[in-house]
Amino acid sequence: GPGDRGCENGALMDSFGIFLQGLLGVVAFSTLMLKRFREPKHERRPWRIWFLDTSKQAIGMLFIHFANVYLSDLTEEDPCSL
Repeated sequence: GPGDRGCENGALMDSFGIFLQGLLGVVAFSTLMLKRFREPKHERRPWRIWFLDTSKQAIGMLFIHFANVYLSDLTEEDPCSL
């Protein structure tokens, strides 16, 4: 029925949910690595600068992600459809 969409509270933190979130993180980081290697050599940033840029993005994304997961546990609504 119409109420069967989404998932139950806590479904984001089971073993499959953690695995899926980790896999998506690896895919996102791999995409950044691939993008770096596809850049022309004369335009590539040094590894240190590239690492600082990507780590800044990763820290921001992790903060927002964990805030969203935490806030979805506080609501009474379906966390997968928020």
